[in-house]
Amino acid sequence: MATAIRAGASDGQETPPLYRKAGAERGRQQDVGRDELIVAATLALLGELGYDALTMSEVAVRAGVSKATLYRRWAAKPELVADAVSTIGFGLSPSYPGTSLRDDLFALVTQASACADRPHLLRVATEAARSSPALGAVLRARFVAFLQHEIEGIAQRAVEDGNAPLTACELTALTDTTAALLIYVSNSADRAGELARLENLVENVLLVLITGERRRLGSH
Repeated sequence: MATAIRAGASDGQETPPLYRKAGAERGRQQDVGRDELIVAATLALLGELGYDALTMSEVAVRAGVSKATLYRRWAAKPELVADAVSTIGFGLSPSYPGTSLRDDLFALVTQASACADRPHLLRVATEAARSSPALGAVLRARFVAFLQHEIEGIAQRAVEDGNAPLTACELTALTDTTAALLIYVSNSADRAGELARLENLVENVLLVLITGERRRLGSH
């Protein structure tokens, strides 16, 4: 089954992929179903061949589209792979419980750090990012863009609950802090303690930055 292209959206709306060319750049209206075929082919070949051996030509053949169709949508392999990986991992908006600011933040960081959907493909992409600066830069930018979009939505809900709105600089700082700490946690060898680390991140860093108040001991 083809994988639908979608990115995280905290307001229930889908946001467009970060690197796929905009409609005006592509010229005439294109069939969205072809995007799904291309993404599915990219993920399949990534798992079979790895990033280095994957080529745009092979993706086009597997998807059953012409190379012209492929290049009208994605300019190069790093951008295509980043958008494809985003459909199975950190690019997917979590199901927010809506019970509290703390619970929504915890849902976000667990989703962003776990990427549990087809983890073998995410491991392949992560390893490839270490050896391919182009892919690494694209994936990092994609991850930060996803986090900022989701955190902005959570922060807006916090304003509705009576908290002060974040400035643009504060939102950027919060996003960068979250991204850096999530990368640190995901690289830790202590997998058993990962949830405890994420809980600590939410309660003693993110909540403080959004609300300006430290959590009272023993409370959520």
